[in-house]
Amino acid sequence: APPPMFSMHRHDDVEINLVLDGQLHYLFGGQPLTIREGEIAVFWAAQPHGLVGSRTGDMCWVHVPFSMFLSWGLPESQTAPLLSAQPLITHAPELARRIAHMAERWGEEVGGSEPGGGTPDGAGDEDSAAIAQLEIQAAMRRILRASSRANPEAPTDGGGSVPAARLRQVSAMAQYVRDHHRSPIAVADIAASVHLTPSHAMTVFRRTAGVTLGDYVTMCRVAEAQRLLLTTSLKVTEIAEEAGFGSLSSFYEHV
Repeated sequence: APPPMFSMHRHDDVEINLVLDGQLHYLFGGQPLTIREGEIAVFWAAQPHGLVGSRTGDMCWVHVPFSMFLSWGLPESQTAPLLSAQPLITHAPELARRIAHMAERWGEEVGGSEPGGGTPDGAGDEDSAAIAQLEIQAAMRRILRASSRANPEAPTDGGGSVPAARLRQVSAMAQYVRDHHRSPIAVADIAASVHLTPSHAMTVFRRTAGVTLGDYVTMCRVAEAQRLLLTTSLKVTEIAEEAGFGSLSSFYEHV
């Protein structure tokens, strides 16, 4: 059974929760949320959330880096719901079981190892990771298709009260931050990328994504620092600079 989280957290991933048996009880953006048996919940985890309880059962989580999700170029009608302030929840028990069955192997392949310590048919780790990522993208597409079939009358602007144009702006601002967070970046730069004033851009992003633009820049820099810590032998001072932190003290404050 997953342990409860005693504080809210957020991270720059699209999170897939699969509940095969039991229930998950979350606080999501300050509101209670229950994910029940046979349901799949998908959301952009930049929104503050925390697991506050569960009924013992079989669960599975898949985290997809937000930059990877954006790179897939999925149709706006599919991506818009994930940029709104509420999770996309679909009752699809058979699909949930299929995805959960493959998830353990994805973790091994993306992590660079194969069951038994080798690679299949002499394939390299990069090949295995690339194949796993394609399968994860296919799984996400299946989830979004199942959701659209289960809710054929759902609006395509992704949040009912959230206009599609606003979701496009938030997506574009997030992508701009992903592309430029390693260098000094100002709110004015982000706002200019979507032709908004800085104050309007900050309001649109916070109301839609649940975090401020400044917090999102920090999240991207922390994620980059974590990647460099795991994949390079750079010194901490070099990692802080490469990730976009202006000083070592700022780096230590946020990681």
